Amino acid sequence: MYGFEPSGKWSSRPRPARPSSLRLVLRWFTVLCLPFVVMSGLSYLDALRAPGNLSIIERSVEWLRGHHFGDTVSGAEAWYYSHNQPARGGTLSSLPHQPSVAAMTPTNPADPSGIAPLALNPLPGEGAWQPLGDPVNGAPAMAVAYLRPDSLHGTVLAGVVRIDQQLAKFALVPGLQEPGNGPWPAQDQLGASGVDQLLAGFNSGFRIADANGGFALGGRQSGTLRDGAATVVIGADGTLNVGAWNAEVSANDHPVAVRQNLDLIVDGANLTPGLDSNAGDRWGRTVGNELYVWRSGLGIDTQGRILYVASSGLTVQTLADLLHRAGAVRAMELDINHSWVSFNSFHHSSGSVPVGTKLLDGMSKSEQRYLTTDSRDFFAVVARQPLASS
Repeated sequence: MYGFEPSGKWSSRPRPARPSSLRLVLRWFTVLCLPFVVMSGLSYLDALRAPGNLSIIERSVEWLRGHHFGDTVSGAEAWYYSHNQPARGGTLSSLPHQPSVAAMTPTNPADPSGIAPLALNPLPGEGAWQPLGDPVNGAPAMAVAYLRPDSLHGTVLAGVVRIDQQLAKFALVPGLQEPGNGPWPAQDQLGASGVDQLLAGFNSGFRIADANGGFALGGRQSGTLRDGAATVVIGADGTLNVGAWNAEVSANDHPVAVRQNLDLIVDGANLTPGLDSNAGDRWGRTVGNELYVWRSGLGIDTQGRILYVASSGLTVQTLADLLHRAGAVRAMELDINHSWVSFNSFHHSSGSVPVGTKLLDGMSKSEQRYLTTDSRDFFAVVARQPLASS
C-alpha cells in the first residue's frame, strides 16, 4: 500500500498492518492466561517437591485431581483398566506363606474351617487361616487366609486378614497431604512407642474430596461427616467399629477418630442392594464399580473382629461378597487402584527396626511403609501388650 503525504507527494512507505482478529485473540489470551499458567506451574512444582513418599506419577495424578481434572483422570484410568482386565481361567501354582513365628498357639481352634473357596480347583490350604505377624502374649493377634475371590479368574489372589481386638488396638494416622486441614495430633507418624508395638499398617479410603464424607481426629475435622456414610470409628481404648454414621456408629460413641468413605457394601449381615449397578454413584466414579482392579475393604464380624480384604482383581460386588463370606456383618470399601492399596505386617527383633512383609507381593509400596512419614492417612494395628522381641 502507498500513502499520500501532506506535501502532496505520494509516499512509498507501507502503512502499518493492522493486527488480524486471530492475533488479537491470541494476544489477549496470552495476557489473560499467562498468570494462570504461571501459578499453575508453580503449584505443580510445589506438589512435586512436597515431602512424602509418592512417585512423580502419583503426585501428578493427585495434583490433577485437586485442580478440577478429576473426571479426566478417572476417564483415563477407566480406559486403561478396561483394556487390562485379568484373564479368565488359569490357575496358581501355590499360595503365599507368611513367615512362621515360634511359640504361637493356633489362630482359632473353635473356627478351623476358614473361608470356603470359590475356585474350581482349590489349592491345598486355600481359604484356611494361618497366623500373621508377631504374637501378643503368645497368641496370634492376626490371621490371614489366601484364596481366589471368584471362580472366573484363576490367577487372581486375595488376602483376607482377621484381627482380634482383644489383643490389638487401632489408631488413625494422618498423612502429609491427606486428609488436609492440618496440623493434626501425632502428625504423620506413630512415634517410637507406637512403632515398638506396631503389628500392621494398612491404607484408609479415598481422598477426602472424593470420599463423600469426612475425617475427624483430636478435635479437628476435614470434610463433612455425612449421615449414612460408611464410617470407621475408633474409641479411646483403641477399639474399632464399622457402620453407617448416625446409625450403627455416631458421635454418641465418643470416638477419638472418624474416617468415612462412600456407603456400606455389607450391612445387617447382607450385601447392600445396588452394588452391581452402583446406583447414584454410591461407590465412587473413579474407575467404575464393574471393573476388576486393585481394591480394599474393611469389615467387622459378630465377635467384633476386624476384617481387611485386598486383591488385584475385585469389583465392588466381589469385594463385598468376599468380606461377607469372611464373616463381616458390616463392611465398607477403602481405597482402590494399585498405588494406594497396601497392607504390611511387621516382625520385631531386639534392638532393630521392625521388618515389614507385604500381604500380597503385587502391592506397589515398600514393605517398610507406615514406619515413616506417609503422604496419606492410614490405619495402624498396635499390640495391647508389650511384644516379646525374638
